[in-house]
Amino acid sequence: MTPPSPREIAHWVLGIAILFGSERLGSLIGTALALPVPGAVVGMLLLLIGLMIYGGVPRGLAKVSAQLLFLLPLLFLPAATGVFFLRNLTLSDWLALLAAILFGTLISLTLCTLLLRHLLKKTDTAHSHDQ
Repeated sequence: MTPPSPREIAHWVLGIAILFGSERLGSLIGTALALPVPGAVVGMLLLLIGLMIYGGVPRGLAKVSAQLLFLLPLLFLPAATGVFFLRNLTLSDWLALLAAILFGTLISLTLCTLLLRHLLKKTDTAHSHDQ
């Protein structure tokens, strides 16, 4: 395994700086304006707007994001562990919890499918115009 080049390290650092900067800026704006949403959500919207203006995803941000997505399942471990402490819930509580999980998952999958379909159509249209 070869060590990363200084250029690759710079890409990684830039990607981390973009993510951290977006989160911090979102938190500052959310606090300053007393917004009813978390600062991280505001930062995510700022990042989205910035990427739309830029016209793509910088290489470093793509690399860092790919690694974070790879490690995302680790974030679910505390939640899964927390379920262990929910032993005293009644049957109706469990049914409500399961319904919320089921419907939340179905809505998320549906929205992701619709977004993917839309983006694939956009990509196919762009490729057909290039040829």
